Amino acid sequence: MIPITDILSQGENSAVEFKSAGTNAEMIAREMISFANTNGGVILVGVEDDGTISGVDTDKQNETWASNIARDAVVPPLNVHSQIVDFQGKHLLYIDVPKGKHKPYHSNSGKFYIRIGSTNRAPSQVELMRLFQQSGSFHYDQVGIEKTTVNDLNLYKIDSYFEQYGLKFNEEEDKERLLRNVDLLTEEGNVTVAGLLVFGINPQRYLLNASISFAHYKGNDISDHL
Repeated sequence: MIPITDILSQGENSAVEFKSAGTNAEMIAREMISFANTNGGVILVGVEDDGTISGVDTDKQNETWASNIARDAVVPPLNVHSQIVDFQGKHLLYIDVPKGKHKPYHSNSGKFYIRIGSTNRAPSQVELMRLFQQSGSFHYDQVGIEKTTVNDLNLYKIDSYFEQYGLKFNEEEDKERLLRNVDLLTEEGNVTVAGLLVFGINPQRYLLNASISFAHYKGNDISDHL
């Protein structure tokens, strides 16, 4: 546990949040979600925003209360470590929220939050996609590109590729089914990012920022002149 004096001296930041005793379970769940979706952090209940110690009623706000919030108000359930700490003659509830292993976390109402500086907010679409990527439940290369169809693929290149594995693509009756099975097309018929980059006729038409960067060294070692 981080010493309370150290936490109070640095104030609220990307890894520390103060909550007064008047806070409710929904607000605590929101803080837990934002920390778990980012890099983890500490919630100190019984401290005002300006660092004033107000304390908590341990009959109401205690370790069990914090664990119940993490289990019942966070989806998927989160394991947090909490304890009551005596400081300046008052009780504080110290809640240590780890960086989540099963991102993204959200509330029972389906709201997502991330920690930015000393506040939390709803993630943008790109940030939310990145959270799903980190969990392994979402892969960017399988995302479909709007307005693309099988006509945006170089079928000759695809046929040459499958020929290496003894499969004659041009003789397939249901070519689109095969392309869906190998994640080159989505179920809706759009070309995936991977499909467009590898077999696309004109990928830059849809992926404007896609590019290849390379470095040329004068020699055969990375320490040679660039």
